[in-house]
Amino acid sequence: MLLTVVVSAVLALSVPGAQAQVYGWGGCPNVPVAENFDVERWLGTWVEIARFPSSVEEDVDCGTDTYTTQQDGKIKFQYEGIRYGQAINHVDPLYAVFNPEEPAKFSVPYFSISFLPEMPYWILEIDHDPETGYFVGYTCMDAWVGNMQILWIFSKEREMDQERLNGILGRLEGYGVDVTQLEYVRQDDTCPALP
Repeated sequence: MLLTVVVSAVLALSVPGAQAQVYGWGGCPNVPVAENFDVERWLGTWVEIARFPSSVEEDVDCGTDTYTTQQDGKIKFQYEGIRYGQAINHVDPLYAVFNPEEPAKFSVPYFSISFLPEMPYWILEIDHDPETGYFVGYTCMDAWVGNMQILWIFSKEREMDQERLNGILGRLEGYGVDVTQLEYVRQDDTCPALP
């Protein structure tokens, strides 16, 4: 029991755990992952449309995540954005382990903190279209008597069609994810050009 309390506290205070989180009571919602996920088509830069509140991403506009394959087979997650007119460069990249047997479920090690469990990073749904595609990234970890959820909605475009966004939000609500906690990211023509 004491170990559970310690692990929960470390998760809540760690950098990956503090990135973008919402806490809930009970176990994690039962969410499906994208059956059509193709890692090769997913790689590249995606525009952050919405996220759960975050200390690391607080007041960040123009957020993007870039996913690249490393020589060791891991996937590098590199976050970038603008805070108060300045490019942020303090967010260390994460390196996810890809499992070809469950391609939409990644695991992200907690740096060198070996006693912590790996953080899951699941792709709940995706449209691979290189011009208009989107995906939903989600993490949930049971933490003592509750759970810690992390959620992002990404697109290939700076703006997402409202009908598409409403559909995503409706499906997430149906799984038990509290979408009222989402923060919407400013993405406009003042943001850096996309690669």
